[in-house]
Amino acid sequence: MIRIKDLLNEEGKEVVSSGGAAIYLTDGSALTLGVNQAYEKLTEIQEREVIGRNMHALEEDRFFDRSVSLLVLKNKAPMTIPQKVLRTSKNVVVTGNPIFNQAGDVIYVVTSVYPREFCNEPHQHGEHPSPSFTAMDNMVAVSKIMQKVLLRAVQVAAMDVTVLILGETGVGKGVLSSVIHQFSPRRSKPFIKVNMTAIPEDLFESELFGYRGGSFTGALKNGKPGFLQAAAGGTLFLDEISEVSLKGQAKLLKVIEEKEIYRVGSTIPEHVDVRFVAASNRSLNDLVSEGRFREDLFYRLNVVPIHIPPLRERPEDIYALANYALNNLSNRYNVHKILTPSAVQALTDYHWPGNVRELHNVIERLVILCDDARITKEHVLDELGMVLSSAAKVPFVLEGDYRCAVDCFEKKVLSQVMEQYNGNLHLASAALGIHRTTLLRKLRKYRLSFKKNGLIG
Repeated sequence: MIRIKDLLNEEGKEVVSSGGAAIYLTDGSALTLGVNQAYEKLTEIQEREVIGRNMHALEEDRFFDRSVSLLVLKNKAPMTIPQKVLRTSKNVVVTGNPIFNQAGDVIYVVTSVYPREFCNEPHQHGEHPSPSFTAMDNMVAVSKIMQKVLLRAVQVAAMDVTVLILGETGVGKGVLSSVIHQFSPRRSKPFIKVNMTAIPEDLFESELFGYRGGSFTGALKNGKPGFLQAAAGGTLFLDEISEVSLKGQAKLLKVIEEKEIYRVGSTIPEHVDVRFVAASNRSLNDLVSEGRFREDLFYRLNVVPIHIPPLRERPEDIYALANYALNNLSNRYNVHKILTPSAVQALTDYHWPGNVRELHNVIERLVILCDDARITKEHVLDELGMVLSSAAKVPFVLEGDYRCAVDCFEKKVLSQVMEQYNGNLHLASAALGIHRTTLLRKLRKYRLSFKKNGLIG
């Protein structure tokens, strides 16, 4: 469920302003806010005919046989139905997706419209709900900047194009990729997540493309399909795409361009039908400049980029995210906890280098370890450790430009955490809420070497 507070009409109109998928947008009262050019072309209904009009009235005036927006508002759930545009007798398939505010009220319905012949899903049984949107439960947006991110994801989801999600570790790139899949025409097909750092270079082809039986020592007798075959018809999410070797990048580029693969040990090409969504916590532009990422692959992936800002740049989201996590975790562990105003302020003042993932981890520790029902500032500071408490005592002095100051802060955090855990990468990465390989990369970036009894250099 998308939770968006006080979304401005201007931002809503941004969803329907461009071409591509046919999109119809209403508010929570079923008033039409706009349509895009693709909708006008597909249905031959012009925006001026429907804008500002209620969907009940449009049904009565026989624009179409029934409105999916009204069904979505009634059921408070995504719906997909066949629809007839009565003016032209054209049959289409419409999918209405609700956008909620933090109180759980539907404030917008974004409807994607497709010609019936383009859809493989059976609709002869009448209206039916789209798959549940449980993956969206962690995507909370109070800040205007995150509201725009979510609306961009909803818009691009309807178009079968490659998406590149950028942002620091822990901002929610994986969650947003799930949102894109669930809002897409491929939502009934598999959604496969692949962490590219977890695939050894010598197994890259066999893991992604699969292999024939007996093609190498240790291969299964009957062979094995790869991630691309597992995602057939659906979406393949390639996380940490920046970590793929140049050799692997060349092979991936060929698959994206030709939509064909060769299993290891096979000379027969196989067609693949997948949508690619990639993510990176590093600047691919910079890696291209450094010769560490192929420019042609970058342009293939960067068809529609979506940047998720770090949590420190959207402090309005911190309380909403913390409270949402608190409620979920309290239910999971069968306890009742609340955050005091001072605790909320302490959470808001923190820098959150691990972003949303770190925030969730801190809230989970507070739910489990805090003996009191009321979580106070002191409880929060204890969990955040010396990083926040010492920062509160010592005034921060900006040295150089902003980027330099951020790097200085991150280096200090890494040094303190590594010292606290005596150089143990596993414990330190868990405490920071980042992947072990990400921690290693950051240590190398700041030239921080370490040994078991602490940091050196």
